[in-house]
Amino acid sequence: MKIHEVDQTQARDLLTELDRSFYSPAEVARLAGLHPSTILNYIHSGRLYAIKLSERTYRIPNRAVLKLLAPELVKPPVIIERPDEVPDIEAWNRELMREHQ
Repeated sequence: MKIHEVDQTQARDLLTELDRSFYSPAEVARLAGLHPSTILNYIHSGRLYAIKLSERTYRIPNRAVLKLLAPELVKPPVIIERPDEVPDIEAWNRELMREHQ
């Protein structure tokens, strides 16, 4: 499968296959039909988002893989602006602490 050439059947197959939260560069290379060094080049150039775990270890989030392989399937984030609203950080922290108890 070539990047950016995904039909509806391939899209369903891709969504089914991407069932984990994170992937290694080698796994993404296999999915994209590219060499692992190409994926690492994408990461280093900023074309592909990845989390650096150590000097030589990266993990690529599911959404970044999907954005690389089939960008038309990824919905853009929704940004809600509330310029007059002042965030209550203390209330947010209390709620966060309750969720983790």
